[in-house]
Amino acid sequence: MSSPMKYKFNLSDTVGTVGYVSCEPPADMTFDEALAYLEEHPLDDFMHKHLLTTIRTFDQKKFKTLLNTAVKEYTVIKPVLAALLYETCLLYGKFSKLLALFPNDATEQLQEHTPLIYIRWYKREDKYDHIAWITKFKENIHEHRMLPLPDVAEDFDLPMLYEPNTEEFITAATIREELLKTPYDTPWTRPPAQDTTELALKRLNQTPLFADVEMRHIASLSPIALLRRWNIDLTVKNGALDYTLQGHATSYGRGLALVDARVGLTMEIVERSSSFVSFDHTGVLNSLKEHPLTHARYSELMAQGITAFDPNLLSLEVPYEDEKLYWIEGHTPKLNGEGYEPILVPVQMVYMFCNLDEISLFSSPGSTGLASGNILEEAKVAALMEIFERDAEATKPFNKKECFILTTEDQKLNMLLNDYAARGVHVMFQDITTEFGIPCYYAFVMGKRGEVYRGTGSGLDGRKAIVSALTETPYPYPQSPPSAPALHGIETRKQGELPDVSMEDPIRNLQMLEKMLIANNRRPVYVELARKDLQFPVVKALIPNMELTADFDSFTRVSHRLFTNYLRMEE
Repeated sequence: MSSPMKYKFNLSDTVGTVGYVSCEPPADMTFDEALAYLEEHPLDDFMHKHLLTTIRTFDQKKFKTLLNTAVKEYTVIKPVLAALLYETCLLYGKFSKLLALFPNDATEQLQEHTPLIYIRWYKREDKYDHIAWITKFKENIHEHRMLPLPDVAEDFDLPMLYEPNTEEFITAATIREELLKTPYDTPWTRPPAQDTTELALKRLNQTPLFADVEMRHIASLSPIALLRRWNIDLTVKNGALDYTLQGHATSYGRGLALVDARVGLTMEIVERSSSFVSFDHTGVLNSLKEHPLTHARYSELMAQGITAFDPNLLSLEVPYEDEKLYWIEGHTPKLNGEGYEPILVPVQMVYMFCNLDEISLFSSPGSTGLASGNILEEAKVAALMEIFERDAEATKPFNKKECFILTTEDQKLNMLLNDYAARGVHVMFQDITTEFGIPCYYAFVMGKRGEVYRGTGSGLDGRKAIVSALTETPYPYPQSPPSAPALHGIETRKQGELPDVSMEDPIRNLQMLEKMLIANNRRPVYVELARKDLQFPVVKALIPNMELTADFDSFTRVSHRLFTNYLRMEE
């Protein structure tokens, strides 16, 4: 029996608040050894990406020599290697002319010999239209560049992707108004932040998770910002795969006070460490709730009368085509009556860096919808807020008309805003609240060379959401270089007048959110991730027909709601 592959979890880059990582095989592993491993484990996502990164450095001669061993006279001899080389030609322009050496039906032949989405993406007929538009939207949202007016967009080779969305939405405020008619006499009281921190630290200290001590950093506008490294140490035995993954991850906590930053940091470690899991033939290991895996196609589950989450309900870069996946049980609110009912969810939609023996549904899955809490309802509300935040970020173009400067009567926040101004830092905000009426804001600072530093915050109480956006903004403080001046002519808004649609406690907030989502044909799904050794509620939430990320790249599809908001900007 061969020994497990040993992968290392590496942080390769950090841009703003986003860290980019890779999972690499042993440094002394040769290219030929890695290729031989991939031939035996063709759906190993980690090894496939590693070899793609390696091959892109080859010169034309070396690439052609390798290609000649995989494809001869337009006939595929080694399909796994051929798929790898075909993807390289699709991804990297210097090899694009070599696509002519593959058979005409290469996409159909090779897509089943890779776990990645790239060949399946290449089959999409409208891919270049979406690339053209997503490039414009990324420049607009991330760099505040102007979008072309709709009536002249085609002059810029930008075809109209959609007609305006005519969907009607029911807001959180509408549902809240109805719920407030029902008395609620015994709301749950959140324990003090310090108590939560102490309990979490007590449990964390009994595990081997901590890799370092708590440290301060000054890379954001948050007056108090903390970080701490923790250990990743996983074993996976699934299908043909048998590997370990080890390395370090870093979690962050921010806030206007030390106690808030510390509880944020500690609970983020609880949350993230619960989403990095080991698997064996029985399912997920060290899970408080038993999670056996089911291996099936979506159609097979439906034929058996098993309720399952259709992957195509999320904004995938390529459509799910009924391939076999691994599934895990979650729960979703009943449409009739109170309580929840079981539903199967693709495992890779739940856990981070989940590399099982199956195809990948995403080019780069993220942590959207992952959250922890003191009680399960609190974790669920936080998870839903994560999704509303990312969805707003991904569907609201930058629009100066929605921007403003903040004033406040809160003494601590007012002192902070004044201190920014004294240092020549001009902080602005954009209201990116969407059709659902959940308060959501960008905070942003513009550098003197035009750079845009952005943070986002969402919450039922807009007064708290805007502070979250502020503390997430990756502009250094207190060692702050002066920024560009504020945009001319934008309005001023008072923090105390921002909307608040929260209810008495997380239990009622969750009730409101679920009713609102169901009314909008977006019934949420949850999977419980709590670890046996930590026992804090952690959930991953999914909401159909919501966007997951605004980190747009070449494979991102322009959503109908983003395009509709663009078309309505001039109204």
